[in-house]
Formats: sequence, structure tokens, C-alpha cells
Amino acid sequence: MKVTSHLLTKERDSIILGRGNDAGQHINKGVINKLQSVAWEVNEEILPYISDELSPSEEPLSAFEEAERLKSFKLRDKETDVIIDYLLENGNRFYFGWKYDTRGRSYSQGYHINIQANEYRKAMISYADKELLTPEGEMYLRIDIANHLGYDKETWGTRLLKASKVIKAIFASGELDIDTMLAYKATASSPLLFVKAIFAWKNGVLLKQPIGHNCALDSTASGLQVMSALSGCCTTARNTNIHAKVIREYTVEVAEKLAELEAELASL
Repeated sequence: MKVTSHLLTKERDSIILGRGNDAGQHINKGVINKLQSVAWEVNEEILPYISDELSPSEEPLSAFEEAERLKSFKLRDKETDVIIDYLLENGNRFYFGWKYDTRGRSYSQGYHINIQANEYRKAMISYADKELLTPEGEMYLRIDIANHLGYDKETWGTRLLKASKVIKAIFASGELDIDTMLAYKATASSPLLFVKAIFAWKNGVLLKQPIGHNCALDSTASGLQVMSALSGCCTTARNTNIHAKVIREYTVEVAEKLAELEAELASL
């Protein structure tokens, strides 16, 4: 297998996650090679405007447990700063190792730097190989900005209008107004990714420079979509909008059906 990432596996280590899942079957190394050949970089320009935060615990903790959790967070934050400095001092170009799970999903391997980690770690990196924005790319960047403001469940038309309004306010002077950006950041649903997208707009649209911004779009039923692709099930592909003439809210339909079944059971 072509090795282009930092990943060094142990002897007999598998790229399929989970103990006992590697039963000697064929593994699609082509996808792994493609993922591992994508170069990334630390987005140094936005580092002064983003920082990691310790999220609230989902379960009640004792004072000692909370203190230990805070201690662990501070240690990881300090270690992350060391890794960032190391990458910036050594060319700022790196690769992720990737692995599969048995559902067909792929996972980047990394602790301090990881594209699938929390919002801070998603925001701090971008593609190292940059390209000029096309009109289609500019549209997707507007969608990305709207998504991080909290409009990710709206129609694309609504998202484009909301993003245009915010962009106009932030760049009213003809350049990036940091104070206005930070004001919108304070109310954004994904504030760090919002900042990342705004800087991408500045560089890609205002300055017309090549950028390496990566946009993320949510799917309607990703698990079922992946399984329909792996199994070749056309019915599931249609039902989950991979190949459909009419867009369906599959998860909503399932929830409504479950509610109906629960009501029927309760009436028995």
C-alpha cells in the first residue's frame, strides 16, 4: 500500500477498525491511498481568532473529577500548541493516515490535529494545495458561511441570501472588518468554522488568491447512504436521496413512523 501519511502501523495492524474485523478479506486500498495523498496545512492566519474550549460534561462529576478533566484539557491544549509550532516550523505540509470501520465509513488518524475532531481542530487546518475559486466554488463558500451561522437546515436559496447579507456587512468597507466579523461570530452556531469561512472569502473572493478551504455539507441519512452504495441497493439509494427525483426527509419519515407504531402499541 502506498504510504503518504504519518501513519506507522504496528506489525499485523489492520486498516479496518475494531478487534477481529480484519478476516483477510479484500480491502479497498485505492480509497485509503487517495485520502492519505491529500496534503493539509495549519491555517495560521486564523489562529489568533480561534481557541479550544472545554465543553460541559454530559454527566454529573465530583469536584475532583472536574478538576482532573480540566487538567487533561489544559495538557492537551498545550501539547496541541507544540504540535502546531512544529508543523509551522517544518514546512506546514502534512498528511493524515486513514482507516475504515465495518460500516464503510473512513476515519482520519490523529489526536492533536485531526480533520474529524472538534470544531477547533477542524477550523485550524485547510488543504495545502490551493485553487482559485470558480463561480460554483463561490456559491458553496456562501453556503458554508450560512451553515456556520446556523442556517444549515434552511433551503439553499435562504442560505445564499443570509450569507450575502452577512458578507456585505463584514466587507462593507472593501476589506475585512474584524470587529463586525467577531460580532457575528458571537452568535454563530459554529463560530470557529465561521471565522475560517470568512477568511476564505477574504482571500478567495476579495483578494482573488488561491485558497484551500474545505466545505462540509451534511447528508440526509449518511449511514444508510453509505450502505446503499456498498451493497448496490437502488431502493435505499432512492429513499435516501442519492438517486432520487424527489428529495425525501428520510430520518423525519422514520421518526414519524416510529411514533405511529408507539401509538398503536400504547392503544393495545
